[in-house]
Amino acid sequence: MSLYNPTGAEPIPQSFLLNDTQNTSLQVEPGTTYMLRLINIGAFVAQYFYIEDHELTIVEIDGVYTEPTKADILYIAIAQRYAVLVTTKNSTAKNYPIVTVADSELLDTIPSDLQLNNTNWLEYNKSAPHLQANMAVDTSSDLVPFDDMTLVPADHMPLFAEPDHIIDLTVVMQNLDNGKGYAFLNNISYTAAIVPTVLTVLSSGDLCTNEVIYGEFTQPVVLEHNQVVQIVLNNNDTGTHPFHLHGHNFQLINRDPPLGRHFYDYSDLDSPVNFNPDNHTAFPKVPARRDTFVVPPQGSWVVRFVADNPGVWFFHCHIDWHLSQGLGMLLIEGPRHIQAQLPNGVPSDHLAACKAASIPTTGNAAGNSEDFLDLSGQPEQPGWIPAGFTTRGIVALVFSTINAVLGMTFIGIYGWLEPKRKLDTTESAGKVALNEEDDSGLGAAHAAGGVDSKTMEKNSTAIAEG
Repeated sequence: MSLYNPTGAEPIPQSFLLNDTQNTSLQVEPGTTYMLRLINIGAFVAQYFYIEDHELTIVEIDGVYTEPTKADILYIAIAQRYAVLVTTKNSTAKNYPIVTVADSELLDTIPSDLQLNNTNWLEYNKSAPHLQANMAVDTSSDLVPFDDMTLVPADHMPLFAEPDHIIDLTVVMQNLDNGKGYAFLNNISYTAAIVPTVLTVLSSGDLCTNEVIYGEFTQPVVLEHNQVVQIVLNNNDTGTHPFHLHGHNFQLINRDPPLGRHFYDYSDLDSPVNFNPDNHTAFPKVPARRDTFVVPPQGSWVVRFVADNPGVWFFHCHIDWHLSQGLGMLLIEGPRHIQAQLPNGVPSDHLAACKAASIPTTGNAAGNSEDFLDLSGQPEQPGWIPAGFTTRGIVALVFSTINAVLGMTFIGIYGWLEPKRKLDTTESAGKVALNEEDDSGLGAAHAAGGVDSKTMEKNSTAIAEG
């Protein structure tokens, strides 16, 4: 994300690890059921996970217990967590590959030395061979992962009621006029306020419910306590994004296309397929619930949650590079309840920490504590690249046109004023013949020299290419 990387292409990882290493083994006993807790702690790339000839039984996602559900392959995006049960075989004659495959669709370029699939082992017998995984697909997108939307929470919490508040969001990735790449929700790239937003809540009194005081570029949404909130996320980008909400688990009630064989079907379309509330299948009666769901490329998802946890909660893409590009927003939930929880204001140790870091503790997003509605000086995202000609471009075009017209005019005048000369046809023909003769003689010499010139040129090219 710089002048030297104007597209904002994400850094390519150098390797993919399991428990901070590669080629490792998990020692197991035969005929035993183990729980594996899986988490993708990376910064960018989702990974597929499976164990050869072993079935995975999902029992928990992101801290939400589920009805035990069998799966062959998991797709684990950044920040997602799974707990799975694995029952080992009775025989100890063989060790089995634990396979992780990086989602190569997320990578703009793939270095020749980057190993996308890695084999570790479920080790029954140290003496038995540790064979590499048998990869039966050409690319990671050929793998068919389990769709986490089909999971049923163990508590059977039903679909939340019709929403009191709907937040429609669109993901876009664009460059701004400083030459850098940014990420946007509804054309706003998250830009942190001068005063931490929770401190603005605590210092604003009755204005705490006014979204204006929190700044335009934090993209704040104030939610009333216990509202049912629905977020519709349309992804106009050709990459996937794992979106995470702090302070809540949410119900995934629609995703198009579903996670599985057709997850990448929309990525090559000329335009994204946005969610149409008038054209969708019925929402599940008992939806899957977790805090991080992946939105498909050029597709969409819809989630619901209940605003029953007062606080300032960040909603953002969990790919670190996209977060740093501004792909996030603030949900300010029950601001009056936040104030009520701290009737004596901010604790002194918090104030001391802010003071040590020179962070103001009162005021609006611009740091103005005299007039909370005055946002002068608030942090802003850079400007958009202007469409069409800018003022400087128009001025340059006008002067270029004037110069061109003047130049052509003077050439025409000069040609009109130049006296016409009479030519001696015989003399001219002789001169032409002489010139042709000279050219022929010189041409032979030049032709001989021309071969040498070409030879030198080829040699130079070969040297440069070598």
